[in-house]
Amino acid sequence: MVALITSILVTALMVAGFMWYGKRRPTDRPTTWGEAMLGAAYVFMMMLLVFGIVPDRWIRLTDNEWGWSVERFLVTEGQFMTSPITFPPMRIDLKKVSDTVVVIEHLAALVGIPLLSKWWQRRDKAQLIAEATSDYGRPLIKGN
Repeated sequence: MVALITSILVTALMVAGFMWYGKRRPTDRPTTWGEAMLGAAYVFMMMLLVFGIVPDRWIRLTDNEWGWSVERFLVTEGQFMTSPITFPPMRIDLKKVSDTVVVIEHLAALVGIPLLSKWWQRRDKAQLIAEATSDYGRPLIKGN
């Protein structure tokens, strides 16, 4: 449980650091070779956490500590109603629930990563347009 929570917190802190640096970095400054390599390693580590470590920790938690397996069921056929219709008409074991959580996490990441990339590319458009200034650096006031 501690490993799962730690991996989720590290992932969240890395995403927050990504956004903090994106807001702080000037958009008109060209990227250096070192910044590009460091950024690539940073994004690779985020992807490794999101697609590798967090799902692995979840599956290990549910399999080993909580004992979710194909022998334990969330629902079985006929659990709620048996006549005239069997409801629910299927069995859902806890292993399938665990795997479904992993799939949902992957889908959220597959939506979130392009959104973060789009935000990074368009972060300069979100800045306010600077006011017009005089030759002395003072803002121009309408009517003077």
